[in-house]
Amino acid sequence: MMNETQLSSFNYQFDTNTGKCLYAQVGLHNESADSTEFVNASIRVKPDDLPEGKDFMQLAMSDLISIAKKKLAADTAVKEDTESTNQ
Repeated sequence: MMNETQLSSFNYQFDTNTGKCLYAQVGLHNESADSTEFVNASIRVKPDDLPEGKDFMQLAMSDLISIAKKKLAADTAVKEDTESTNQ
């Protein structure tokens, strides 16, 4: 059984010309207490991942971590194979 996914790193990337935040890079880590299984992920939260009308400076770091965790879950979810393998 995996433990709660934890934050391992958090960085904002800014445009050096405009000072605008381009994205947040969120490092997440999770490991099983009873085995050597683990997950390390680096998730990029982009402006289009944010709630409508919000920018990076209007959201708490905890909100961005939550968005990153949801992206990780969606990215790693098992997807049904819709293509037929029978030929």
